[in-house]
Amino acid sequence: MQTRQVVSHKIDNPSVTVPGSKYLANRYIALAAIAAGTTRLRNLPQNDDIEAALDAIRQIGAIVTLVELGVVDIRGIELFEQPQTAHINCRDSGTLSRFITAVASNLSSDVVVDASEQMRQRPMQEVSQSLRELGVDVDSDTLPIALRGPIKGGRVELDTSRSSQYLSGLLIACLKAKTDTYLQLKGKTVSSSYIQLTKNAIALFGGQVEEISETELKISANQALTATEIDIASDVVSSSYFMAAGLLAKTSVTLNAFDFESPQGESQFYQVLQQMGADVHRRGSQLTINYQPLQGITVDMGDMPDVVPTLVVIAMFAEGETYITNIAHLAFKESNRIVDLCDELNKLGANIEYDEDSIRVTGGQRLSLATLSSCHDHRLAMSFALIGIKLPQLIIEDAQAVEKSFPRYWEFLEQIGITTDVLESIHGG
Repeated sequence: MQTRQVVSHKIDNPSVTVPGSKYLANRYIALAAIAAGTTRLRNLPQNDDIEAALDAIRQIGAIVTLVELGVVDIRGIELFEQPQTAHINCRDSGTLSRFITAVASNLSSDVVVDASEQMRQRPMQEVSQSLRELGVDVDSDTLPIALRGPIKGGRVELDTSRSSQYLSGLLIACLKAKTDTYLQLKGKTVSSSYIQLTKNAIALFGGQVEEISETELKISANQALTATEIDIASDVVSSSYFMAAGLLAKTSVTLNAFDFESPQGESQFYQVLQQMGADVHRRGSQLTINYQPLQGITVDMGDMPDVVPTLVVIAMFAEGETYITNIAHLAFKESNRIVDLCDELNKLGANIEYDEDSIRVTGGQRLSLATLSSCHDHRLAMSFALIGIKLPQLIIEDAQAVEKSFPRYWEFLEQIGITTDVLESIHGG
């Protein structure tokens, strides 16, 4: 376990190019595994989740070749029956566990999907039950899961009110089902922008998802997916930390190669900051955020859940009250992100109240130093570090959690002028 201290900062109008999107990469890797031919992915982010995803598709028969740093070739599975049981370790990746359980169900041989102890606690019932109804043998509703396909197709109801990852995984997997698949959606779909992200990714490989109605989708059987070459756009969630850093340091930040066209809700986070009073400028693919005094707002974050920790940190230093709604699905992230985020920040003397669906932050409180734990959640670790701009000497425990999505985060902070020191590092902690 690594403990870090934010020592000092000298941020002066930095310009940042963040790595490729983990969200896009996860989808492209899964699709490349079931496409015919060799797909080349460029600007692939380097992190634990992506390494786990590449290992996972190797286990089910895809061939992965590292061309150079950030560039991989993936040759799709040619034989959907492996000579021995495929063992997949999703590590700490909730997205991968949902995606690969569905995608691996196309194999007509045995597959075991497992993950870290923490991931074993996360719900899998929606995907496992749906796969059973589509003809797959599935032995459990929690990880580890043993399964044997193939996906026969058919009609299934899916509750998407807690997570959209189940649906994304099934949309990709059912492209190779033996007969047509109809997915009937129940409940209010959370993070619906992520579904559009998945549909767009499918289209890049020549696949198609037909929208019969707002609540019913059709995936035609055994679609011919074609390998392609993709430059992965910058990660819009990673960008949020640098927007916040500039605002907290009362300076300007420019983000290069920003993905304005992304359907991912978090790509619109700069508009939330604009509502709070930040001065925002777009120029080509560059986004510049200039500091102005910020005011609290009421905002529905249902479509941009992964930047909620960033927003809460910013709101602590805004005038007045910020009320964040429609975020119940944060309870099913790497931590119970609502509870852990707010409880940790209140240790500093923040005034943050929460319930199962919302967070209320009263800004402008007098804060005092405390040691914060990331609760093994990469989003919390990255957001908490930014508070060190306002509270130098802040200590963050479990700081290595950033390796899940942004291993070079501390290096990037150094580049923009935030200095952190490792106080201790305990392996295997």
